[in-house]
Amino acid sequence: MRAVEITFSVLAGQIVSDEESILREVAVEESLCRLTSNSDKLKRFAEAFHFIRYDFCHLNFIVGERCCTNEFLWKGLAKNIYEELGGKSGPSHNQLYRDFLASVGCSEEPSLQEPQFASQFNQALQTYYRQAPLPEALFAIAIYEALDIPDYQLLLRVVKKANVSQQGLRFFQVHAVANHFEMFEDVVAWLRKQEGGEEAFNRAKEFVFHVQTEMWRELIDYLREQSVVCSV
Repeated sequence: MRAVEITFSVLAGQIVSDEESILREVAVEESLCRLTSNSDKLKRFAEAFHFIRYDFCHLNFIVGERCCTNEFLWKGLAKNIYEELGGKSGPSHNQLYRDFLASVGCSEEPSLQEPQFASQFNQALQTYYRQAPLPEALFAIAIYEALDIPDYQLLLRVVKKANVSQQGLRFFQVHAVANHFEMFEDVVAWLRKQEGGEEAFNRAKEFVFHVQTEMWRELIDYLREQSVVCSV
């Protein structure tokens, strides 16, 4: 796949840089490479990560419902949902992940078991998006989109090292170059200029990075525990 040059705004670039620092601190890539080093381990990763990422489209609707008929606030969400559903002609991102699951020999979605840590992760996000002040919820959605590129570039390296087929790689390739934060930049810029906007942005960023860092730690711990259990 031809390399794509990605241009970030200063704000998005700082978010990406902060996430890259966390990924190094937690040693995510090194850990996941070890924890996907054979077919059984790779299946366990694919199944667990399914529950971490499948709810993101739904989260856009949760925040969108709170925007009522405000088209300006809806704009980034609507564009994001459109991309999640495949854009003009592509398969949905959920379908791309189903292709990844199939490519590594996982069972179909209805038979997968959600790990407790993933359930808690999703519940924390849903609660925040429903209960945080609306500007903070919108900031958090946008910040999460900025994390896609560093996160999925790392995951793409991991699954390539695990010799995942081209069909299975497609989900990660799409997200590794998906600069969706730019869809929200005008809304983010406007909200930050409102009274208390900068403080709200910082609170949202703190929440996102806390939850995301804990997710990486707990995913790694879960996969390690499963590796031990399955080796006994």
